Amino acid sequence: MPFFISILLTAGVAYWFYQTSEKLGSKSIHWAIAGVLAYQVPAWAWMLLVSKPYLTALRSTAAKTTLTASLVGHSWILVGLISVLLVYKFLLLRTDVKAARY
Repeated sequence: MPFFISILLTAGVAYWFYQTSEKLGSKSIHWAIAGVLAYQVPAWAWMLLVSKPYLTALRSTAAKTTLTASLVGHSWILVGLISVLLVYKFLLLRTDVKAARY
């Protein structure tokens, strides 16, 4: 299920960045790839470096099915979306269109 969610979100982010960069007159494919990387890299880094070790440590305790475990297990989605929003707001929307066409 997490893999399916990741594929859907990645496709959605790529489409969103592609459409926005076309409206701005910038290079659409480049921004779609940048959006995918802005989502996938932080999400996977968070999942492998924070979520998995925490859940592994939590498995040794008695509280295996808690709300905290569920939230931490899916926190990589939020981390990826926050990084995408930051790239969108601070990089894509501030693209210099004249420089991007050359």
